[in-house]
Amino acid sequence: MSLWYQLRLAMPSRFEELELVDSLMEALLGHVGCDEDERSNLALSVREALANAVLHGNRLAADKSVSLEVTLEMTLEAGELRIQVADEGAGFDPDAVPDPLAPENLLKPTGRGILLMRNFMDEVTFEFPNSGGTLVFMRKSLAARTPP
Repeated sequence: MSLWYQLRLAMPSRFEELELVDSLMEALLGHVGCDEDERSNLALSVREALANAVLHGNRLAADKSVSLEVTLEMTLEAGELRIQVADEGAGFDPDAVPDPLAPENLLKPTGRGILLMRNFMDEVTFEFPNSGGTLVFMRKSLAARTPP
């Protein structure tokens, strides 16, 4: 038996919208049997990608949106979570992002989003389409679970 879920959202570039996505991710991951720590870590990865898209990508521009696509496939043997976040911004150079673990950055209140995503996900990649914006792809392999 296998389960397959796909969630697609387009949201305005507002931080207030992140609460809805948190709730949806927590519910979806809980439904397929992820424990609380795993749900929190995966939902945090999605939240960080969306927050970066809203703030750094779209620069809080009311006329721009952020899209999210979540695909979750579960079988009795294994599962996989795939996330795609897209913004309409100018893009960025991932290699130019300051190291949040450098001594001069340790006390800064921001700058850890990409580090968290990379720590909690198996794969994080960035693409920059010619049409503009940033596409963030994340993937996480999940342990086998008993289907709901």
